[in-house]
Amino acid sequence: MAKKALGKGLGALIQKQEASSISTKSQANSGQDGQPGSFDSSVRLVSVDQVVSSPLQPRKQFTEGMLDDLMESIRQHGIIQPLITRQVGDKLELIAGERRLRASLRLGLTEVPVIIREALDKDVLEMALIENLQREDLNPIEEAAGYVRLSKEFKLKQENIAKQVGKSRASIANAMRLLDLSEKAQNFLSQGLLTVGHGKAILAIKDPEAQDSAAETIIRKKLTVRAAEKLAQEFENQGASDKASKPSKNAPSAADQKVIARIQKQLTKDFSTAVNLNHSGKKGSIEIEFKGNEELYRILELLGVSMKKSNLLKD
Repeated sequence: MAKKALGKGLGALIQKQEASSISTKSQANSGQDGQPGSFDSSVRLVSVDQVVSSPLQPRKQFTEGMLDDLMESIRQHGIIQPLITRQVGDKLELIAGERRLRASLRLGLTEVPVIIREALDKDVLEMALIENLQREDLNPIEEAAGYVRLSKEFKLKQENIAKQVGKSRASIANAMRLLDLSEKAQNFLSQGLLTVGHGKAILAIKDPEAQDSAAETIIRKKLTVRAAEKLAQEFENQGASDKASKPSKNAPSAADQKVIARIQKQLTKDFSTAVNLNHSGKKGSIEIEFKGNEELYRILELLGVSMKKSNLLKD
């Protein structure tokens, strides 16, 4: 499978002419045992123990199957593309080449080819994110987290991120929204048990626990994305119904409601018109119904409110 072009960050570290020379020479000089041969002066062979992973690496999960093909390639042809590193103390910290390093360790190689470059933390993080995002090495949650880091730590707008990784702004926005899912749903996505389409469907559910239940149902029943969207709507409708039927924590008790009913009945009798008494906790209201000006003035007099009759209110 052909690899996508590297991002601008890596392009700044590896000049095209240099990369071409490295690839040609490494293939020509690779040994049958998978050990890399001699390289030009821009590439160094160093002890594999000298190279360490970067804490800025955006990818958190590495499966065994992910390395099998790469290991076979290295066994047959050697490491064609050197690891990109920077000097940190007495170690060489990876900027690019995490899988190549892991595959080399599993193969038992003692040396690996590296290119050493100067780079700040900001540069390393940006380049690592862009390389992984462009090569589609990240699972959906790692990808989303990568976009969020580019947005927050580098103050990049979604349009800028989209341009950097060669995707549409809408796809960036939709990916970032996956981080609004519950932790369990995110884990299912990371493990490949749910697709991005399923994740988007679950986002229609606001309650995290309901998201968990929906995710488990989708996996158990092997639902399609369309079926997942329908399920999510059912969960959300049920949640709204439960919320509407759930009594307020300030709602009066059954005993209080009986007292309120008696007061309302007495007021209706006293005013000779319909009276509604609303009471919830420390607040409430009394609604007195009237028909026409004459009844209004009658009720006002009963309330002890003295007003001169006027014709401002028409029957």
